[in-house]
Amino acid sequence: MKRFLKISAVIFFTGSVNLQAQKQAIKKPNIILIMTDDQGYGDFGFTGNPYVKTPNIDKLAARSVRLTNFHNSPVCAPTRASLLTGRYAQRTGVHDTYNNGAIMATEEITIAEILGQNGYKTGIVGKWHLGDNYPFRPSEQGFQYSLVHGGGGIGQPGDLIENFTRPDSSYFNTVLSENNKHVFPKGYCTDIFTDAALGFLKENKSKPFFLYVSYNAPHDPLQLPKKYEDQYKDLKFDSALDKDSGKSWSKMTEKDKENARKVYGMATNIDDNVGRILEEIKKQNLEENTIVIFLTDNGNQQLRFNTGFRGLKGLVYEGGTHVPFLISGKGFIPENKDLDGLTAHVDLLPTLLEASGVPIPKVIKADGRSVFKQILGKQKPEERIFYNAWNRGWPEPYRNAAIYQGNYKLVASEADPDNLNTFGLFNLKTDPFEENNLVKSDKNLALKLKNKLDSTFKEIAASPNLSPRRIEIGTIHENPVILTRQDLSGTAMRNWTGENALGTWTVRVKEEGVYDFKAISIKTIPKGTRALIRLGQIQRSKFVNDENKTVSFTNIYLKKGDYDIESWFETIASVNGPFYLEVLKHK
Repeated sequence: MKRFLKISAVIFFTGSVNLQAQKQAIKKPNIILIMTDDQGYGDFGFTGNPYVKTPNIDKLAARSVRLTNFHNSPVCAPTRASLLTGRYAQRTGVHDTYNNGAIMATEEITIAEILGQNGYKTGIVGKWHLGDNYPFRPSEQGFQYSLVHGGGGIGQPGDLIENFTRPDSSYFNTVLSENNKHVFPKGYCTDIFTDAALGFLKENKSKPFFLYVSYNAPHDPLQLPKKYEDQYKDLKFDSALDKDSGKSWSKMTEKDKENARKVYGMATNIDDNVGRILEEIKKQNLEENTIVIFLTDNGNQQLRFNTGFRGLKGLVYEGGTHVPFLISGKGFIPENKDLDGLTAHVDLLPTLLEASGVPIPKVIKADGRSVFKQILGKQKPEERIFYNAWNRGWPEPYRNAAIYQGNYKLVASEADPDNLNTFGLFNLKTDPFEENNLVKSDKNLALKLKNKLDSTFKEIAASPNLSPRRIEIGTIHENPVILTRQDLSGTAMRNWTGENALGTWTVRVKEEGVYDFKAISIKTIPKGTRALIRLGQIQRSKFVNDENKTVSFTNIYLKKGDYDIESWFETIASVNGPFYLEVLKHK
């Protein structure tokens, strides 16, 4: 049950940096948060990339406050949970990108909920990745409008089957969910999401709004319109910069280069769409009362230019977590300024609430802090502690974790807790590329930070939401319910795109009654296959007598309560799992 919020509305936004703005009563600012997926720090012209064309974002950077020391989680779902709640992702129940680890607890309170209860219209377009079923969808987490794809990426096993079964074209004519109903727009996904964003902006231009534009590009599969692919088809990567043996990108394979050309094309398409949003803000005369934020969710997945940061997506080294962050607001946020204090995704909620004049509800125990006064130049950066960690499955203390304090960062990458020398200690001010390990020369500091890492992990590991989420079935809010491999959990889920992936769906039956189940394969199920479904101690099976891709189990009576669901197809030679499981409650 969602906790009730008692939040008093605040009428005026008072942040300002010049005399004229101070004299003018400014309405609550509109907020547009734009985030891309798997676009690394070096994938922009303004960060030094010599090839990629991002003129609109470069111009935005030139008139923004640039948070040059901003960090996200190493992967996407944890980043999104922290951005929206101001809390470490593990506290929200989000600890992975699939395997029932990317569902945010419905008890969490998001910035969309808070702003929505303070007079804002709220909308999201693009990638959600925090739960596709009731009660975890955007509509249950504060977004009054949503146009999103399923799972963690378009065309992944957690996405709608219409997209997953089109692996070479899923980014075009993508089937999406608009306010929880399937829609079938035509065109390229990034363009479609921008069209929806512009529609939301124009419809709500007379009210304060919070618009979250969460592009799924340039996440793989690397599909893009031909005109953007053609812009980079002749790129050779043969300059002196590309051949610098001291940089990781000098080891790019031909496949890496092919991927980079496509990513750059997708980045230019994103840039054109960001330009469309910025132009519409200007056209609607909203520039002087709109905060625009641009960032990426984590580092680049494929090897390419990243300015020199160590590591890629998935790692707590800077290449996995250090991302660009731009914030602008004409007339009330400074222009063309760098802010080098340590900042992170958990700071976004308190920062934007302060910017909007909305107090943080007392029930929220945020890990972040507002840096709005720092952005305005009214406060200097303060030393702080920041924790960052991620690994497949459940959290581990030393597998892929980091703790920051001031300029220093301790990294535990497959570290041995009994051997301090297996950790990495770096001074990011003098060594931003993490090349000089200081553990041996400053053991006292390393030990101090390890103790802080240990205590933070212990405290977060005790979070009540760090447990499997249960999708609710049998409600009026969603019937039928489609369970996907996004939320199928188990040790056999590493090959989640394969037929032989097996696991468990954790659900909660809200109303007792009669249910039908349909196990769905993407290939024809051979005749003679025995199909099974197991719900706790309830089991049903049947033999497949005709060639089909689905098997139905009907008229199963379930009492209210929690169930762990398994389903599989078995023959003498193999045991395979369905890709989807449809659950329908009889009326």
